[in-house]
Amino acid sequence: AGVLAPPLQLAQATQGKSRPQIREWRFNTSASLRLAKYTEHSVLKNMTLGGSLRYESKGAIGYYGIPINGDITIATNFDGNRPIWSKANLYADAFATYSTRLFRDKVRTRFQLNVRNLQEWKAHLLAVGAYPDGTPHTFRIIEPISVIFTTTFDL
Repeated sequence: AGVLAPPLQLAQATQGKSRPQIREWRFNTSASLRLAKYTEHSVLKNMTLGGSLRYESKGAIGYYGIPINGDITIATNFDGNRPIWSKANLYADAFATYSTRLFRDKVRTRFQLNVRNLQEWKAHLLAVGAYPDGTPHTFRIIEPISVIFTTTFDL
């Protein structure tokens, strides 16, 4: 019963309130631009450039504890009015596509280069859970920039 009481008390304290674990704002957008509309250059007119942005606002990763005799490290109950926040995140991607015909114009071919997580130069951890004193205890891996090259043939 001692293990179940604090989460149950927290659920009762936050009942009827918006859940800070659910990020209030999330926004995804993407765009592409066919260069054929803007140039007659033989290479550029077969290219398409594009990208996307993904945004998510801050979100709660836990709640601060209610100190016992002023000591937060031995807190067993949570303060439903004091969430522990993670920061907002913004991710960016880009792509370039080149379309052509091969083998005497018989096979439509597309070469595409995708770059994901343009802003992440190395992998790192992002806290997704925290102890009542605010110390993170659970993490997810933020993947570094990745480059993917694909070729598609339409027969």
